[in-house]
Amino acid sequence: MINYAKHDEEFYGIFKLLNGEEILGKSVLTEDNGETLVFIQNPVAIQLITKEIDDTKVARGMGFTKWQQLSDDDFFILREKDIITVSTMSKEIAFMYESFISEDTVEDIREERKAQASDMDGYLGTVNDARKYLEQLYKKNNNS
Repeated sequence: MINYAKHDEEFYGIFKLLNGEEILGKSVLTEDNGETLVFIQNPVAIQLITKEIDDTKVARGMGFTKWQQLSDDDFFILREKDIITVSTMSKEIAFMYESFISEDTVEDIREERKAQASDMDGYLGTVNDARKYLEQLYKKNNNS
């Protein structure tokens, strides 16, 4: 049983498999007859990209590709015996993963996460209200 990871709680997981693949996805670990099973949703594989820019420079990057290219399923089960190790995604990678699996662009997701502010957020009142208050305070102090 995989005992170094929490069970029955959803998390963004990275799984290194015995066949060498590294897959990422929203996951839940659960126990079944003494064996850990991983339920993984929308799994992706890491795709490394290397491109020569000119004779002296090379650009390197990474992206994601759907794990099971020819399947319409978005939910899979991994068995403990096929997994070498389990870890969690960093916040940045989880953000990139969510951007990849969603139909939205990164800009759309950033826009969604912004707090919506109204015209009055952060204000204690209007200029006129403050003026009236200060005039009353001034009159009160000058009359005493």
